[in-house]
Amino acid sequence: MSRHWIWLRIGHIALDVVGIYGAFLLAYFVRVGFLFSSDFPFSVFASLSVISTVAWSIFLMLVKYYRLPPRHGERAWFDVLLIFLGGAVAIGLLIVTYFFPREILFSRLLGVYAFVFASAWLLLTHSIFRQILASQKKKEKDVYRTLIVGANRVSEKIIQAIKTNKFAPYKIIGVIDPYGLAKKVKGAQLLGKLNKLESVCEREKITALIQCDGFEHTLNLISFCEEKNIKFQFDPALRGIFEENLRIRDVAGVTMISFVKRDFNDKRRYVYKGIDWILEQVFDVD
Repeated sequence: MSRHWIWLRIGHIALDVVGIYGAFLLAYFVRVGFLFSSDFPFSVFASLSVISTVAWSIFLMLVKYYRLPPRHGERAWFDVLLIFLGGAVAIGLLIVTYFFPREILFSRLLGVYAFVFASAWLLLTHSIFRQILASQKKKEKDVYRTLIVGANRVSEKIIQAIKTNKFAPYKIIGVIDPYGLAKKVKGAQLLGKLNKLESVCEREKITALIQCDGFEHTLNLISFCEEKNIKFQFDPALRGIFEENLRIRDVAGVTMISFVKRDFNDKRRYVYKGIDWILEQVFDVD
């Protein structure tokens, strides 16, 4: 991943931290008025707000809210859910650290204001930085110049997915057909066989290679990419692994890839999908 994209995310994190803390302070003045209350010391609240701000920010980082590239399509809503969950953790921490030790509860609304203001700020920066990252992809700034090895349906699927994803930091330069059988590839230019690999990479300044075919050439491709400092990736189908319903599982301390067959085609499929999601997310079982 380009350092430029990472620095954008670091700036995003810094802006969110400042905004969340500012939202807590704004909540105080909206509730109390633009003065300092003796019943509710500002200095104490400001100090505890730092703890809540750090908790909210760390929560978002740990759950990969700031991932690169951002979530796209149907998964984009998950970021909004993470904002609210982080807010619940932060406000809960504020309640425990400040309000619980006191005999008289000063204001229930203050926590609500802080949650609303900070959430609104995060939603705003979330939208702004998604637009910035999308513009980076559109301008092809600091994206991987990508070569696909393999002219088949798998490669066409990957090409289409990359082109339709507004944030994926890849630009498809072309396709190398290991066997020289394909006449064209949907969505990309066919650049020849594997004997053209080195010259194509030098001429087109390739920085990433995705292997979708030519299993027997894998070791040579990995060695070539290591030598040329090219990012190497391969599609699971290349290893005979079905791309859908894969789960990472721990078997007696050893990491395994598990294939889980699911057939949700009847009228109750939404109920089954919901149960399956709970089993995976909550209990981490199939």
